Amino acid sequence: MGRSAGIENGVFCFKIAPTDHDINMGSDYYDLHHTVADDEVDAQAHVHNLRYLQWTLWAARDHNATAGWNAGSALSDGFGWVVRDHQITYRAAAVGGDEIVVRTWVSEVRRYACTRKFIICRPADETVLCRGSTRWVFIDLKAHRALEVPEEAKAALALRPNPPKLPWEK
Repeated sequence: MGRSAGIENGVFCFKIAPTDHDINMGSDYYDLHHTVADDEVDAQAHVHNLRYLQWTLWAARDHNATAGWNAGSALSDGFGWVVRDHQITYRAAAVGGDEIVVRTWVSEVRRYACTRKFIICRPADETVLCRGSTRWVFIDLKAHRALEVPEEAKAALALRPNPPKLPWEK
């Protein structure tokens, strides 16, 4: 189903319409596969910490898209998710050429925000590179204020309070 968002009679709502191809709803985690490029490696010969953060943002974007969130449409309607805060604990370094997986899931939804957690790992040697979370707030971009997370958005989010298994775990 296609989704758009807007304010009707002072209330935020989703508009749902069928499309030619339904989107897979309900996946409770998402894996972004990435090969570390040489230009992601810093002067200390490992991946710079800001790259890990970028990867988590890409994974969140892609996971939201698979759940039916059309960021472009929402943006043109004046709505979006913005980061309130990040928490990251680094455990090991990635280097150029590493094949990594960013596994992300939504662990909690509150009135104005949701918490998305992530693990970045290197399956080749079963190493967890970092773990963390990001708190996202739903915003009316025109009024520059937080909005309550719409019930329709809550319903579309497949919550996973506990972390999924690592890619190499059965």
